[in-house]
Amino acid sequence: MAKKPSDLTIVVTVNHVYLPLDEHGNGLADWADAEVTTRVDKRARLKVPADLARFLSDRDQAEIL
Repeated sequence: MAKKPSDLTIVVTVNHVYLPLDEHGNGLADWADAEVTTRVDKRARLKVPADLARFLSDRDQAEIL
């Protein structure tokens, strides 16, 4: 996934979360409708769409960098 202006870098702050990732290990734009997810461990850094970053941050599962 090429970085889009709306992509943000996050770091996972909980033991793990399950996120829909592309082949490069970044979050998918259509994350809310994804059927396949991948376990992402604590302290992992990745690029995700801004709405997903805010969703995870609001739930204290990730910090937006």
